[in-house]
Amino acid sequence: MLQLGPVDGLIETFGPFAIPVLLFAAGFVGYLVLVALGRTGRDES
Repeated sequence: MLQLGPVDGLIETFGPFAIPVLLFAAGFVGYLVLVALGRTGRDES
């Protein structure tokens, strides 16, 4: 089995469902960052 550190503990606790949830959360945070950057760029121009 792969040793993934804290991710291994999450997979044991929540099962494989944790991986798509983590990917969704990372994508959502990235989207919020892009929206925030877009708003600051639009306000300056």
